[in-house]
Amino acid sequence: MSKSGIYFHLLAFSAAILLLIIIHPNHLGFSPDSMAYLEVAKSIEAGNGVTNVSGQIVNHWPPLFSLLLALISKITNSGVFEAGIILQVGLFYCFILFYLLVLRELKINFKLIIFSGVLLIVSQVSNNFINYLSEGLFLVLLLLSFYFFLKWLNAEKLKHLLIAAFFCGLVFLTRYAGIGFIGCFLLFLLFLQRGKPAYGLRNFILFLGIFIIVISPWVLYQSTFDENTVGRKFAMHLIPLSKLLDLFITFAYWFLGSTLARVLFLGLVLLYINQFRSLWFRLRPLRSTIYEKYKNVVLLSFLFILIYPLFLIMSISFYDAWTPMDNRMLSPLFPFILLLITLFLQILKEQRQILVLYSTILFLFLSFSSSVFPRYQSHYLNGSGYTKKQWVQSQTVKYLKDNNSDITTYSNGIEISELHIQKGFRLLPRLSENLKLEILKKEVYKGEARIVFFKEVNWRNYLVSEQKLMELFEAEDFLRFEDGFIIRKFISE
Repeated sequence: MSKSGIYFHLLAFSAAILLLIIIHPNHLGFSPDSMAYLEVAKSIEAGNGVTNVSGQIVNHWPPLFSLLLALISKITNSGVFEAGIILQVGLFYCFILFYLLVLRELKINFKLIIFSGVLLIVSQVSNNFINYLSEGLFLVLLLLSFYFFLKWLNAEKLKHLLIAAFFCGLVFLTRYAGIGFIGCFLLFLLFLQRGKPAYGLRNFILFLGIFIIVISPWVLYQSTFDENTVGRKFAMHLIPLSKLLDLFITFAYWFLGSTLARVLFLGLVLLYINQFRSLWFRLRPLRSTIYEKYKNVVLLSFLFILIYPLFLIMSISFYDAWTPMDNRMLSPLFPFILLLITLFLQILKEQRQILVLYSTILFLFLSFSSSVFPRYQSHYLNGSGYTKKQWVQSQTVKYLKDNNSDITTYSNGIEISELHIQKGFRLLPRLSENLKLEILKKEVYKGEARIVFFKEVNWRNYLVSEQKLMELFEAEDFLRFEDGFIIRKFISE
């Protein structure tokens, strides 16, 4: 291993240790999607396939993330819950390492590679690895496909193109949104690579063929089920202006996400204005040279930055109206934006614009870290989502643990019960489901069911409310806690 390779591994290892320190006290953050991945991983580990507890296929999300969780759980005997930590820490190590290898493949200055790697560690994209979600795996596989595609462009060895296509297949099997990036690779092969059209067409067919071979087992597996629960159907609901604004707000937040960043940005702009004449005359002769030197990388990166948001806009407008334009969805673009910035920093270094170079690096570091460190601190101290400390320390949860019961339980926080009580609760009826509410009331008074209501669950306002439950049941039916209450038929002891 080369000396630079050792430094790359050390930086990636340091990043992985940092992530482990952040998530260890309160585990990974959990969201509704996390619960779906957890459920499928448990099903796979039990030998029931990519299904939910009812035996129905779960294809709203591709299966690779859950498959890896189940595999790690089997190998380490850790359980799929703890397997998430092992997987995310390993993925963060790989993410930083492969990003550094991409820069080395471009022959970027060694110090700039290290600086750029540190910037990636303290950027908003790293937030994806503190959650029990597939984005970390998606980022790693996308970087791997980009890395081998880049090696193919540099050496034109067919094996590198085929490996890139293989990883693109895995990208798709991690998140369907990967089709936006895969389309960019295919467009590049058809229209932007050098050589005769027949050469480009051959590469296009080979790339597409490998991709189809990789994803075909998942397609065939789905065909063995009668029902289709993917949940994405064609329907026109044009993207609202607010979501388009979210796209630009997210991009801006990456670089100007704190008051410190915005103040420093004004200073950086003044520095660039002051140095503009010198910079312009020094950089202008090199523009064509730099473009030729990094042409393929620049073109492919800009394709990603243009096509992927357009793909999301189309998806929101015609398939999945609930998809947000937030950091989680847009973060796959960040490594390529940072890559383009690093190429610009390389130009500054070659032109010996040391003041501008280090001022830009310092601004980026302070900008990124000042917005991401509070997020790190919050997760380290309090956790995120369903694994927050408030749930671990919940009086309601503690009572349920201490008074274990197999009685049928309805709740507005079924995820809380799954993670912290290891019980499968049923979801409370909706506000409009009066008949179900009456049936539930009778079950409670017969002693056949109980209700557990968490006051801090504020993401299901469509379910029966606390006020409605107070109207349905008598005051003596309630066992109250600071953070919730239990309704059941209490028998005097």
